Amino acid sequence: MTTVQPCVVGTKAPRYHLQSATPDLHHCDIESDHYRGRWLALLFYPRDFSFVCPTELTGFSAEKHLFDQRGCELLGISIDSVDSHLKWMQTPTSEGGVEGLRFPLASDPQGDLCRSFGVWRDDDGLPNRGLFLIDPKGVLRYAASYDLSVGRNVEDVVRALDALQSGGLCPANWKRADGVLDVASMLKPGRVLGHYRIVRELGRGAFGHVLAADDLRLERKVALKVILKQDGQTETNLLREARSAARISHPNVCTIYSADAVDTLPTIVMEYIDGRSLADFMGKKFTDHDFRQLAQRIALGLSAAHAQGIVHGDLKPANILLRESGDPVLVDFGLAQSLPRRRVSRATSDAASPAPALVADNGDAATALDESMGEPDETLELDVRNAAIVANSGSGKICGTPAYMSPEQASGEGLTESSDIFSLGLIFTQMLSGDSVMTDLSAMEIITGLRRREFVRSVADRIPEEYRDALADTLAMEPPKRPSADELCRRLTSSN
Repeated sequence: MTTVQPCVVGTKAPRYHLQSATPDLHHCDIESDHYRGRWLALLFYPRDFSFVCPTELTGFSAEKHLFDQRGCELLGISIDSVDSHLKWMQTPTSEGGVEGLRFPLASDPQGDLCRSFGVWRDDDGLPNRGLFLIDPKGVLRYAASYDLSVGRNVEDVVRALDALQSGGLCPANWKRADGVLDVASMLKPGRVLGHYRIVRELGRGAFGHVLAADDLRLERKVALKVILKQDGQTETNLLREARSAARISHPNVCTIYSADAVDTLPTIVMEYIDGRSLADFMGKKFTDHDFRQLAQRIALGLSAAHAQGIVHGDLKPANILLRESGDPVLVDFGLAQSLPRRRVSRATSDAASPAPALVADNGDAATALDESMGEPDETLELDVRNAAIVANSGSGKICGTPAYMSPEQASGEGLTESSDIFSLGLIFTQMLSGDSVMTDLSAMEIITGLRRREFVRSVADRIPEEYRDALADTLAMEPPKRPSADELCRRLTSSN
């Protein structure tokens, strides 16, 4: 006899096609696909007309409205025939029946589905009682198998369903009204997340916390980027971008070990870098020697990423860390593009602006829009499709950090390797001048200015004379006129 491996929580539930008896006392075919898009509670029981089963099933039937409120269907399954189910469903409860049952009963006469769910008993050829909760995508989320003498409590099942649907972490004795655990307050030193023991918090960003931790399995230090509650698509995008960046193998790019859910929390596990960010050193000019050493290695790391077809999309000093040795390391590839958008209300009338201006003449609206963007050195993703943006604003999505943004980013166009080069040109210019190229400008003023050729030219004019030949075209208005990261590295090396 072939041994059937029982399904496991977190994997796709077994598919089935069964004959069933409906509440209105008809025969009906039931398939697993019928329940896709809805939650399903499967209730396995041994036999019709057994002692405990009637009270248990009628108890669930009486509280079916609680499951309806949660978008969850109920389905009972035993090895008895559909005719037996129909007879049982017409027998009064006073005589051991389930008359008036409000959900269907399916027939698994050979116990095949019982075996797939791990509730089959070979010694007596009967299934145990079993409760299984399957989510709308067909994934098994909760499983419990009971001895025949144990009944199930409806309240406990509803509580489990609420906890699963909450999407958060729920303690013992949790109820729906309690709310989920505040995960942010629990990410404290000494706590264990998966097999990582938290050591300390390193920082907080647009999508969560960055923590130093000890990998208890591999006995090494790691950094955890824990993504706190975002919408489902944002979490998926963040993890996908991190997995892409994991393909990059270079000493000047932060190594990503994994990107997946750890104890239900979307978590990026990466190399721990014991150092500070380049942003901490940007208040003064770099010496010629220090600049060249750093610039060459930054360009090398970026070149390695571009060779894998990966665009950073948010290069800035805060995303360049320095090891104790002084070597730079690029972090957070592609993550800015996955952040949820900051929605902006329409600022002016429907009349299109003839010039590349972010807003028209309404000063109050301009102020409100500017304030919604935050600081120029903060990462943002702005949905500008409903704001008074220049008519040809590409995709209508601006993402990145305004103070280190390329002209095409400011216009909502797609990001390319050349966009990273412009950002790198701004960083290098700041390192050489000691001041931010966008000093005293608001986010809105920067985004507006980057769409004007004369503004971009004035930015490029701040590059020191001795570096004009090597760096001037990094700040070219047109992306095709900018050098590659490879070429930039070659220039910095040959002029050393």
